[in-house]
Amino acid sequence: MQTLIDAMPLFRSLWVVWFFVLFLGMLWFVLRPSRRAYYDAQADIPLRDEAGDHSRRPGARSPR
Repeated sequence: MQTLIDAMPLFRSLWVVWFFVLFLGMLWFVLRPSRRAYYDAQADIPLRDEAGDHSRRPGARSPR
């Protein structure tokens, strides 16, 4: 049990590094250039007048 207590500062540092890596991964996933058309189409949803207008937007998915 004492060895775990001695290693606690290391675990705390690794925890911070782990969350930083996860945060950078999420930023990369959301902000990558290949997803721009998809997010632009999603941002347009509240401004559309017609319900079937989604098919004309690049990157928009078909309705299920």
